[in-house]
Amino acid sequence: MPQTLTTAPEKKLLRETVHTQLRADILRCQIPPGSEIREAELATRFGVSKSPVRDALMHLEREGLVITTPRQGYRVTPISLSDVQDMFDLRQVLEGACMERIVRHAGERDLAELDEFRIFDASRWAGGFAEYNRTFHQRLAILSANRRLSDQIGTLVGQMERAVLVSLTAMKQGNPAQVIEEHGHIIDALQERNARRAVRLTEQHIESAATRVSSALSRMLVTR
Repeated sequence: MPQTLTTAPEKKLLRETVHTQLRADILRCQIPPGSEIREAELATRFGVSKSPVRDALMHLEREGLVITTPRQGYRVTPISLSDVQDMFDLRQVLEGACMERIVRHAGERDLAELDEFRIFDASRWAGGFAEYNRTFHQRLAILSANRRLSDQIGTLVGQMERAVLVSLTAMKQGNPAQVIEEHGHIIDALQERNARRAVRLTEQHIESAATRVSSALSRMLVTR
């Protein structure tokens, strides 16, 4: 029986499919931080050879989501408090610049549509509060009308979702009312075209989030 060869486009599709799913699993903590990743198990799971799995893992390593250890293979990158704080610091800079561009470039209709984030309807967001929060910040990034800035913020927010999910678990989901209220104040400032206030509120919002997440992660690490 003749051997079926996989074409180059098919190989690329396999690699991208494996990468996309693994990346989502890692960011959502379905594969917890620090977990060992075995190529053979993943190949069985996806019904592919080890080659596309290895390619996907190398891509994830470049993204900082997995690490390699000598003679042990791949492992999901652990979450460190210092790295989380670095990401929050970077978000303050990027999202502050984002606010100024939104005030200058966003249309009235786009700003009005931000009102949907003034409340959190759990029935709407399948991914819960984490999805609502991520979508809000990604929407703001898109409204900046700067593709590179939007891509950077979108990638950063996605990478931080691991820390947010872990901290929400540690806080037993907590009460999102404070975060939603802060979102509302930012929306007010943007709709008023008040760039200075929008930047200040965004910086305060991110600083508060950094404090909450770092505190929750610290408690979780201590109790392990």
